[in-house]
Amino acid sequence: MNDRDALYRAVLDNPDDDTLRLVYADALEESGDPRRAAFIRTHVELSRLPEYDPFAIRSRYHDQKKKVDGGRWITELPPLPDGLSWARDPFRRGLPGAIQANNGGTFVAHADELFARYPIESLELAVTRVADTAELAACPWLNRLRSLSFVQGAGGPAARRLLNSEHFERLTDLHLGSQLTTQAAVAAVVRSRVFPQLTGLSAREDRPGGGSLVGALARLSSPPRLKKLDLSGNRLSADSLDLLVTSAALRTVEDLDLSDNNLGEAGLTALAGAMLPNLRALHLLRTRPTVEGVAALVGAGFFSELRSLTLGGNNLASTAATWVAGAPAANLRVLNLHENRVGDRGAESLAKSANLAGLLVLDVAEAHIGDAGAEALARSEHLNNLMYLNLYGNAIDSAPVGRLRKRFGDRVFL
Repeated sequence: MNDRDALYRAVLDNPDDDTLRLVYADALEESGDPRRAAFIRTHVELSRLPEYDPFAIRSRYHDQKKKVDGGRWITELPPLPDGLSWARDPFRRGLPGAIQANNGGTFVAHADELFARYPIESLELAVTRVADTAELAACPWLNRLRSLSFVQGAGGPAARRLLNSEHFERLTDLHLGSQLTTQAAVAAVVRSRVFPQLTGLSAREDRPGGGSLVGALARLSSPPRLKKLDLSGNRLSADSLDLLVTSAALRTVEDLDLSDNNLGEAGLTALAGAMLPNLRALHLLRTRPTVEGVAALVGAGFFSELRSLTLGGNNLASTAATWVAGAPAANLRVLNLHENRVGDRGAESLAKSANLAGLLVLDVAEAHIGDAGAEALARSEHLNNLMYLNLYGNAIDSAPVGRLRKRFGDRVFL
């Protein structure tokens, strides 16, 4: 066993130690593999950073070499045993760490082999069978998992047995799919041994109004200290959202995704009235907020502390962009208004706003912007910090395009 192999073995034995991963990356570089070393270093750094951090933005939009290398490493991953596959995004902190299993029995059957070869920390279960849960709950390798996903959801007995396993020592992120998740399953989840230690929760429910999960969260007097909550695609209503945002469940949330819910003006008004002191990233894709809802949102007590706001896909009129531009948003770093009717008027408002001087990303793709709006963005005195400007799908003539490229170089996408 050479030094590089010994370091990899050390990573397997100590999967939480990022320093070991960085030392392993150094060994890779010294042995003639600098690209893979850079990939590991980048992933380790990204795991510590929010989406609006400059390093994260640069890596996502501009460091194409590392992105290409990531794709190359995916194609070079060895095949897994039948019933197992690599996750769509298989890397965790630079090394293969995320898998999918057809069911719990398949995972248990191959767990010894898997963890002897890879620092697995994320498991997606395609199907959660009650017959597998006792064996799965007793598997000691569960103590390596940070993230668990029930792709189709889980019934009450399966959730109760599995999520009370004593082996989930590291688990912090849980995803519940919609197909099998019942009210009994939701009750089992929130009462489980693992629930208080969660910092990330993602759930899908098909029941009108958001179903039982929102109600269960809202009723908790001592909810988990969630940092990330994803309730996209849950058929949330304004009433159910109001119940949630006035509870203690969101007080610690930093990243909230409510996309693909028909919230409307009433939903955004309810959200705007919430006390969300830690909220930094808010995702409202395809929520039909209306201009009036956006006007309420920008008046929220938490709005000035937001770093990332996504309002794409809502067909909002240009007045919505004007409301955002006029808001006290000095801390906003990422603003996504794609697939709205921003138009020239909205683009001019954004360009003239000193409140947006800190923006690093502005996405106004397919936003009905023409030459006048493009010229305003190119001449803006306040967009000097932009690292990425997305104007794809707008009808802009060659002269304004030239001025945009002269001003922003490869930071503009047309």
